[in-house]
Amino acid sequence: MAEIKLVVLDLDGTVVKYNTGQWHSSWDVLASVSGKMEIYNKNAHYYYPKRELYHEWMRKSAQLLRGCRVSDVEKVIFPPPYVDGVKDTLDFLKKRNCVCGILSSGADIVADRAKKDLSLDFAVANRLIVKDGIFSGDSELIVSLWRKEKNLIGLCRKFGVSLKDTLFIGDNDNDISSMRSCGHSIAFSPANDEVKGAADVSFESWWGIKEHLEKSILS
Repeated sequence: MAEIKLVVLDLDGTVVKYNTGQWHSSWDVLASVSGKMEIYNKNAHYYYPKRELYHEWMRKSAQLLRGCRVSDVEKVIFPPPYVDGVKDTLDFLKKRNCVCGILSSGADIVADRAKKDLSLDFAVANRLIVKDGIFSGDSELIVSLWRKEKNLIGLCRKFGVSLKDTLFIGDNDNDISSMRSCGHSIAFSPANDEVKGAADVSFESWWGIKEHLEKSILS
């Protein structure tokens, strides 16, 4: 029987999937709510290939929200559109005493809500600064899009779990390094063959993931 003590989940496209933008992500939907999707898409096209400039891309994405009231944004983006089956799978994992949580280069406003709704142990994401209930346009880089494995190592240290006893579940190119770092990895509806090949197994549904865990890993 495989030993899994820590389960780390990508957020955008894996746990939640908004019907907005190229990645159906928290940043996509926030840009849409801000009314500045055209600027966001232009920035995405420019910055996505330039991995070393992610800090600039995130900062410019956060600036699009300057002056937006948090309560108004929340009315549009919540409840998050959770992927079918994710809650049942997480309930299964938690019943087996796995520490479960989110590691995302997305926005903390969505990651924190998912943590609350799904009763997770942690949510690590990039921080949007709020002052007097209004987005200031400032941000704090917590998770770099292309260096998530650094935060993953930090989570293992925090919870006293080795990488070999950690399961990572993600869907996109920026999850590959984390998949390769862990003892166990699953690609959920992978964006391409490289993502699929980086994981131990791949599934198109969370129900498939749950069945795999029940039969093959945590039985």
